[in-house]
Order: sequence, then structure tokens, then C-alpha cells
Amino acid sequence: MTEHNQNEGFSVPSNNPQPLARWLQDVFQAPITSPSTENQHAPLSLDLALLIQDEYHVRFYQQIPDFCMALLTNDPQASLHHASLLYHLLGCQGCHQAYLDIYDSLHAAIYPQGVRPILGQGTRTLDGTPHRMLAHLCQTLISQAEALLSHARREHATADEPARALLQLALRISSHIVQSTTRREALQDLVRVATLFDGPAAPQESGSQVYAYSPTLAGTGNMRSGMAKLRHQAAGQAQESQMIQLRARNLDGMVVQHGKTLELHLHDLDPLLRGRFLCVNVALGSLFEPVRWLGGNPRSIKSASPVDGTGSLVTPLGETELRMSNPEERNLLEALFLLLQVRACDQDAG
Repeated sequence: MTEHNQNEGFSVPSNNPQPLARWLQDVFQAPITSPSTENQHAPLSLDLALLIQDEYHVRFYQQIPDFCMALLTNDPQASLHHASLLYHLLGCQGCHQAYLDIYDSLHAAIYPQGVRPILGQGTRTLDGTPHRMLAHLCQTLISQAEALLSHARREHATADEPARALLQLALRISSHIVQSTTRREALQDLVRVATLFDGPAAPQESGSQVYAYSPTLAGTGNMRSGMAKLRHQAAGQAQESQMIQLRARNLDGMVVQHGKTLELHLHDLDPLLRGRFLCVNVALGSLFEPVRWLGGNPRSIKSASPVDGTGSLVTPLGETELRMSNPEERNLLEALFLLLQVRACDQDAG
């Protein structure tokens, strides 16, 4: 670029990275007008407008961190090496916003204001990283997995494996977040995104009611008599640290670990379910390989026994080497049960 090239009314600076970065930010903040409007001074050409879609552009998105680093490290060839990305950023609002976010984040990391805190006793560990930062990273990984799946669907391709790897990474990072509410926020979109590429669950019985359980937040104080009964029933069989408390509206439940076995305890189930076998659907079960599910399909686990006359059910779900007594492994298992659904099986026999 020359010193004073004109681009549809904008004065373009030379390839000095700092003025270029400021110029790009000014251009990106300007409103984008479609050539199809009556405005005869629309800043976009027809060819550029045809390329602009409010979609996730993998090829360009993946270049943004390198471009930002080139600007921040005063690379004189930044504009030349990323010319096609610059052209794209002029019109794509999605990638433009990603550029702004990534540039600001990298700038804060490379040129911190004030004293930089020492994390993890001098080592760069996840345990020493602020939990809000870990939560943001998890949300970003889940969002990128969703974008990959959406892009692959439009291109009639498959991105299941890289998307699954991103979700698994988010799961493992979230296990280092101690605070339950922050960990829940970090994984708030996990179930929705994970089920985008999962196969269909077992067919439901016509009119069958589905009960959706999820882990309760520690310390919320919402455990009533049902949970007290479950705890009493589990007393002597498992310690409190080896239980994951579940709740579905006014119903309580828990997942208890005995050795390698994960066992589901439910209480006060509907009278219509009593005497019937239940099918259990662990929505994230296929995402998490360390658990060997009963029957092999985590989305259709048949209870080992029917619901008893009091509305209670105790049934194994599977086996795992993970231990609830280990805080990080317990967090992984808790995330695994973000959504556990139960319903009456289509056929109770057998």
C-alpha cells in the first residue's frame, strides 16, 4: 500500500503496523451499507458484498490470531502477508468482531498494565489460572465447536472429530474450576452443542413423560426431605464426596460411586412409573470415553430393576476408573451428568 491510497473514501496509511491497526479499527466500526440500497456512495463494491455473509469463515477466522500477533510485534509485512484477510475483514461483521476481541486480548497479554500476577506459584498451570479466565476459555472452545459443526453442515462435510475434541478439552479445563456456579457458566452451552452431532436417542413411548435431571449447585440449600431420604439410604455405602446430587423440578436423585460402578438413585417417582423399568439417557455419555456404560449405549440404559412400590429406583449406569474422591475427576463426572433423562421403557419385559 502507498502512503495515501484511497479505498472508497478512506485514507489508507502505509504498512506501519500501529497506524494500520488504528485505521482498520476505524474502518471496521463504520456502518456497512449494501450496494442494493439507494445510497449511491455505498462503501462496498458489488463483488465484496456478494462475499459477505453473516457466517463463520474458518479459513479467515484461523488467520486472525497470526495477523494480530504480526501487528502487535510490528511486523512490517503484516498487511502484505494477510491481504486477503484484510479484504474479508472490511465487510464481515462476525470476523471483524473476532478480530477486535482477539487483538484486545493479545494486547493485554503481551503489554499488561501494572504488575503481572504470578500464577501457579511461578508455573503456568490451570490450577493457578483465574477461574473466570478458564470459564471464558471453555465458552470459547464450545462456541468454536459449534461453529465448526455449522460450517461443515453448510459445506456438506463432517467436522465431528475436531468438534468433539474441542468439547472434550472444554470439559477437562472446566474440571479445574472449583466454584460450582462458575463451572456451570463455563459449560452452559455444552449439552446443546454436544447433541448437534450425536445420533438420535432411542424412540420414546407415545405419551411417555421424560424427567430431566441435572446436578444441583453445592450450598444452595434446596435439598428437602427426598434428598435426606436418599442420603440416609446411601449412608454407610458411600461418603458425601462420592455422590453427585441431581434434581428434576421437585424430584431428587443422585449418582453414587461404589468402587468402579456408578449407580443411579431416584426417589418419589410418579405412581404411573412404579413397577416399570426405566430407560436412562445420559446426554453427554458418548462424549466422555472413560465411562463404560451398561449396555454400551449411554443414551438408552435400561434399569436393572423396575421402580419399586415407593417410587424409588437404584440401578447401575456403568463403570469408570475415575474417582469422585478426586476433586477434578469428580468435576468431570458432574459435568458428564449435566443432563440425565429418564422415562418408562417401551417394553418392560426382559
